[in-house]
Amino acid sequence: MNLNQILKDEAFPAEAIEIFKNSGIEQLYTPQAEAIKTGVLKGSNLLMSVPTAAGKTLIAELTMIKSILKNNGRCLYIAPLKALASEKYHHFKKSYSSLGINVGLAIGDADTPIKSLNTFHILIATAEKIDSLMRSKAKEIVQTLSVVIFDEIHFINDGSRGPTLEILASRIKQLNPGIQTVALSATISNAKELAAWLKAKAVISDWRPIPLREGVYLNEKIMFDSGATRMIHEEAKEDIAKLCLDTLRAKGQVLVFVNSRRSTQAVCRKIAKDIAKILSIEEKIKLTAVAKKIIGNRQTTTKICQKLADVIPCGVAFHHAGLKPEQRSLIEENFKKNFIKVICCTPTLAAGVNLPARRAIIRDYKRFELGLGSAYIPTSEYKQCAGRAGRPQYDDHGEAVIMAKTFSEADVLFERYINAKTEPIISKLDNETSLRIHVLASIAAGYVHDMDSMFEFISHTFLYHQKQSPTLFDLIENIFDFLNAEQFIEKSGTKYFATMLGSLTSRLYIDPVSSIIIRNALHSIDTPSKITAVGILHMITCCPDSANLKGINKGNIESLESFSAKHENKFILTPENTPSIEDLHAYLSTIKTTSLLDSWIEESKEDFMCDSFNVGPGDIYRIIETTQWLLYAAGNIAHLIRNKELSFFLENLRKRMRYGVKEELLELTSLKNVGRIRARILFENGFRHLSDFHKTTETKLASIDQIGKSLASKILQQV
Repeated sequence: MNLNQILKDEAFPAEAIEIFKNSGIEQLYTPQAEAIKTGVLKGSNLLMSVPTAAGKTLIAELTMIKSILKNNGRCLYIAPLKALASEKYHHFKKSYSSLGINVGLAIGDADTPIKSLNTFHILIATAEKIDSLMRSKAKEIVQTLSVVIFDEIHFINDGSRGPTLEILASRIKQLNPGIQTVALSATISNAKELAAWLKAKAVISDWRPIPLREGVYLNEKIMFDSGATRMIHEEAKEDIAKLCLDTLRAKGQVLVFVNSRRSTQAVCRKIAKDIAKILSIEEKIKLTAVAKKIIGNRQTTTKICQKLADVIPCGVAFHHAGLKPEQRSLIEENFKKNFIKVICCTPTLAAGVNLPARRAIIRDYKRFELGLGSAYIPTSEYKQCAGRAGRPQYDDHGEAVIMAKTFSEADVLFERYINAKTEPIISKLDNETSLRIHVLASIAAGYVHDMDSMFEFISHTFLYHQKQSPTLFDLIENIFDFLNAEQFIEKSGTKYFATMLGSLTSRLYIDPVSSIIIRNALHSIDTPSKITAVGILHMITCCPDSANLKGINKGNIESLESFSAKHENKFILTPENTPSIEDLHAYLSTIKTTSLLDSWIEESKEDFMCDSFNVGPGDIYRIIETTQWLLYAAGNIAHLIRNKELSFFLENLRKRMRYGVKEELLELTSLKNVGRIRARILFENGFRHLSDFHKTTETKLASIDQIGKSLASKILQQV
């Protein structure tokens, strides 16, 4: 099917036709042609369940562009992850700005102003962001839309993000019944069931533009699903190194999937020297420069940064959530440029960014699950990793290789993964915590006012479509009773309305249980002496929304108990008065996280914290970001209960958390480009307050270590 002819038949403007012509796409892939035949460009709803790189996004783009240019429409593109949303934003902006199409991105904090969001023809956002905006009663964002795209709709199966995505899809269907829905997904076994819920036509295909060969590696031989075999003749100690070298010599790249962060680093160390042997001098020079960027500022570098910088000059890198975002971006950028040849990663990379490689090696098909021990990963996770094999425009095929240790194990891997279908998508909304959050949000935003209207809304969900269980309605009744008893909602006649606490909790985008814990803890503080940083931080870690550290073992129990004993008189919440931390493991998890947060605001170095708590810099920043938000929420709740002293303390503590400083540095960190390290240096050089800068000159200020002329000038201008 010729794309140019389709665009003419659908009366696309000449400028738009020229853009698609310049993209180099002439003939549509088979699944794309099937999608066009469903009438998607004439307004039909569509679910595309096809493999990675089979052209799903192009169909979404054509649908949006036609709606905008022909019908003056507005489009919402929902991506499951911030990284994916950013990737689409840059692509759409670059591709369609010349047509006068405004592209916007909404992935920031939950209380970002909404005034400008309706000015965009295409708004790209995460489900959480749009859900947050709709809690602010911003119905017009949805009611004025002509098209909504749900990218990676199979994320409904995700226990964490799934409920919000499902609620959002249901709410959009309820508020804007005439909207055109296009849902994109990897191949799933119950795609027709999902399409029926969305009232969409389904295009289901296993076709890939780059054919995929799947096989099992054992004893230096790959046995493919086709029956073919390939012997691996490489001189290297490690099997993974042999598989990598076999691909690299043919000018391919490799993704290696393992089950833990520690394994990503260990594999890199083991294969680095072997991979380095095939690099050109130019590549080594380039990669050495990349390694220097990874190290960055010596004052803030960590051992993980150093380990990464050690292997990158060899053409390999590890990639996991413990790295800083800028480090992950640097790795992805240089892999796409083919400077980095091999990335060792956890399966989260397969879902997070678009990084295809000639060969995907799945070394670990089991991982530790709490309560289960070593368990097989889901088939869908294997397929997601395998789907990254094959680089469009570079490879004539991709290879997914899963590693076995014995012949019997190889047979199991063929049966469980290569020849198996993925698990069906199952709604995760029947979780009480998820329902509690979304029931309150529905009442607070004015979408429902009684149980009948809540039941009616639930009937729009995939959960109801899948299993119309009577216990579901009993659960909702119990949630209404709970919210009423805890003063989040109140009844007036036959209708329920959100209280000030209920409205605030919904807008803050936190679990009502977090609000209860914070409210009750703040109410229990009867004297100023009980207001301490450690006590407040421990209160925050007791909230279900807190990003608490795991990994409690015999090696750190003693130090955690020591920290607990040292600060127990400061804790507002204890296992005796807080059911959520009655369990010893849960309690020690809050202690470990509190200890990390206390180290941060006491100006401990990142490297020390990474070693002490067995975390990466990325983990530290995620925990800090979550804690800042919960401190902001606590400050709002303190204001609601009219405790000005607590409000002031919480705001100060939030600022300390943001910068990682003692209170004495807060004034200095208010200056732009002066972070925790420079603020401490300035403090030790006699600059305690902003007024102290009036007594110095730019030359004297510039002579201080890590300040320099440029920053000195900026500081004095700000002062």
